[in-house]
Amino acid sequence: MRPKIDLAAAVAAASTHTPARLTLAELVRAFNVAKNECYDWRLKKWLESLGHLCAWEFSSEQIEIAAEALISAGYKAATVNRDLSALGTCYKWARQQRLCPKGFKSPTISIRRYDEGIRRVEISADEITRLRARSLAFSDRRFGAFVHLLIDTGARKGELLERTWSQVDLGRGEILVPTTKTDVPRVLHFRPETAQLLQRIYPHRRAEQLLFEGRVPGLSVDYRASWRNLVSEIGRKDLHMHDIRHAAAANLLRAGVTLGVAAQVLGHDPAVLARRYGHLETAALRAAQEQAWKQVA
Repeated sequence: MRPKIDLAAAVAAASTHTPARLTLAELVRAFNVAKNECYDWRLKKWLESLGHLCAWEFSSEQIEIAAEALISAGYKAATVNRDLSALGTCYKWARQQRLCPKGFKSPTISIRRYDEGIRRVEISADEITRLRARSLAFSDRRFGAFVHLLIDTGARKGELLERTWSQVDLGRGEILVPTTKTDVPRVLHFRPETAQLLQRIYPHRRAEQLLFEGRVPGLSVDYRASWRNLVSEIGRKDLHMHDIRHAAAANLLRAGVTLGVAAQVLGHDPAVLARRYGHLETAALRAAQEQAWKQVA
């Protein structure tokens, strides 16, 4: 039997809630620790100028003026859009934690995002092979496992860095991601060869330990510097970690997978995937239709 609940008391308690008096910098840093992110680096420009101000006193107009100033100063639309998304994520977390004033809404909600060119990066099968091979020869052997998992799963960087061993099934080649950017839990799949690599690199595993835990327990390694060295050595300084995710999406669609299935595999917004890769699905569907014609020719 469920315990009796007094809803009136719960509502009354919420109405007396006292918000946390946080500066923007304090909010971002608290979020970083709670979610194992590095948004203080992402939002460095904002925090240097506005970080001392109260997080709850920003208006949408002020945020928009700051964003326009960045665009006017020559920052790319994609960069400013990522900044706005990062701010919005911090404010969303603050609401979930009941840190903000009652009725508070993120000032980023009503701000339009800037048009940005679609980034399409081609990565050859040979380059993927070289990424795998070279990544294994770093002093931190776990970096090789991280790169292999990026390639196998098409996961977001954070989806891998936030995982503990309790969420990994080496036998099935699966990693559970209970919370994602789209708020839909999903399972990442990796190859048997990668499972064997993980077993070699991690002979001893604790359920509560992060796969890529740094010197501070509960916080992961970032791997930005290692990634820059890796792509430089294979002659692809232009490659971002996130480009591996784009490559995974393109490969799925070239293999004949529909946009709907690819979106589920990658935990992606189907509309965004269609805008970026719809042309590849069309080509795959055409090839499938032509194959079907041959069966009745």
